[in-house]
Amino acid sequence: MMKVIVRIFAVIGLLAVLLVGGAVAIGMMLSPGRPTLPDSVVLELDLEKPLSEQAPGNPFAALSSDQTATLHDVVATLDRAARDPRVKGLIARAGTAEGGVATLQELRDAVERFRAAGKFALVHAETFGEFSPGMQSYYLATAFDEIWLQPVGTVGITGILSERPLLRGTLEKLKIEPQIDKRYEYKTAAEQFMEREPTPANEEMTESLIGDLYEQMVAGIAADRKLPIDAVNAAVDRAPLLDKEALELKLVDRLGYYDELVETAKERTRSDKGTAKTVALTAYRDAAEETDAQAPVVALVVGEGGIARGESDDNPVTGSEGFGATDVAKAINAAAADSSVKAILFRVNSPGGSAVGSEVVRRAVKRAREQGKPVIVSMGDLAASGGYWVSMDADRIVAQPGTFTGSIGVLGGKLVTSGLTDMLGVNYGMTSRGRNATMWTTQQPYTPAELDRRAALLDDIYAQFTTGVSAGRNLPLEKVQEVAKGRVWTGRQAKEIGLVDALGGYATALSLAREVMGLSADAPVRVALFPKPKSQFELIMSLFDGGARVQLGQWVLADALAEYRPLLTQVEPLLRATRTEEQTVLMPPVGIAGH
Repeated sequence: MMKVIVRIFAVIGLLAVLLVGGAVAIGMMLSPGRPTLPDSVVLELDLEKPLSEQAPGNPFAALSSDQTATLHDVVATLDRAARDPRVKGLIARAGTAEGGVATLQELRDAVERFRAAGKFALVHAETFGEFSPGMQSYYLATAFDEIWLQPVGTVGITGILSERPLLRGTLEKLKIEPQIDKRYEYKTAAEQFMEREPTPANEEMTESLIGDLYEQMVAGIAADRKLPIDAVNAAVDRAPLLDKEALELKLVDRLGYYDELVETAKERTRSDKGTAKTVALTAYRDAAEETDAQAPVVALVVGEGGIARGESDDNPVTGSEGFGATDVAKAINAAAADSSVKAILFRVNSPGGSAVGSEVVRRAVKRAREQGKPVIVSMGDLAASGGYWVSMDADRIVAQPGTFTGSIGVLGGKLVTSGLTDMLGVNYGMTSRGRNATMWTTQQPYTPAELDRRAALLDDIYAQFTTGVSAGRNLPLEKVQEVAKGRVWTGRQAKEIGLVDALGGYATALSLAREVMGLSADAPVRVALFPKPKSQFELIMSLFDGGARVQLGQWVLADALAEYRPLLTQVEPLLRATRTEEQTVLMPPVGIAGH
């Protein structure tokens, strides 16, 4: 009886959501057009909310207050505001800014371009880490004119740390035998299952990555705060810093509260006509949308998340829509076929995944170029392994100094679970035909013949990967083989060895797009998202389709897993690969804890 009651309430709740959605949709249909802006504006931006590369396709997630803007939205809107005489300045919150180092560098670049246009930018933090790391959020804050810290807050710039989970001991307790092979020694994603301790190659690579990222962050902080690098290093070694200590060390400009910062910003705009009004960046974006009907169109295609064959789908583990190879290739093909599109900006933020899926997307990039549409890749936090595979045939590749890229290698294998199932009393009957029919089962180890075929598969994919990089990047094969072996590089390192062409973000990529289109450096262009995003009305109306209940369940599950997402995001693609026996071009986990 209780189950029946619970189900009745669940149905009532879903109907209520749908009815409210319908009412909102009708209201949107009847609402007036674009809102107007005051003559004097101070933009307000909350950098403590996560910024994804693309708007979620799930209508429940899309209507969440935390999903109001993508990273491109924020960057493009700040660049537009820099040209708008109505906009006088920017105020922001940034105490617990989320994202990888490359995302923070993208935002820092946008804020610095905004300031270069003669606008002021003030940032406030309640704390940079409250008994938690604050290095990355402080790094972002230093791009602003002034940093305000709330009294009692701390500056937790304790450095950065890489933690890589190694599960071999756990698998042994569960009587699961990992049988995973790789090409080659730096393809350390397999070590999560195969090793108890990091290998020397793993330690060497991670030490290089973390050392380079730390140098970039310290150098950026020192330059923006006009402090010697030695002074910043000393502050890091002393951190976490109390509020007055941070003020004395000139790491912050003022101790105060957010409402005081808002009033200070308004005072800076005071004139005979009064003071500026604060306007949320998303509201400004919607009110001040700028289009030039005559400008050449640059299509923006986003590939975010683990690469899988087929269509994109909401992933409750990672919280992203996913990088479905079929959907991304379709978007590139559509942009290539559109006569109004003169170039394609392909934003890649992926640790890799299916080798076959990656090849589907690479082929679409190559065909677009053959149809006369230049393709510029802009790399986000991660564009490694499969994320590099899909990029290697582009006209130009742009990465932030802190992007993780490269990882030119492959791994494949399975987890033999017969020990666990025996322990649980589960028995399998098995009948087969064909010498290698048992290659895909998790109930028995590889036979010698099956190991030979697995080696042939991995060797072939690695050879195709390295020769593809050699051709796409116009590098000698020997040079590619030297920097491949599964090794991950920062964007700064990758530029030095020829894997990327330029350092920067969206703005740099658009500059290169203008260059390959034969336009002047300041020529206007229109950026159009492919596929065309759904309007709010379409998102709300999609709640009425048959998948609404599934989508709601995914949204709730994704929210529940949010705390564990960094670990799950690293482990989930490899678990999927071992489950399906696909040959995986996947970046090893080298995420940092410093935000």
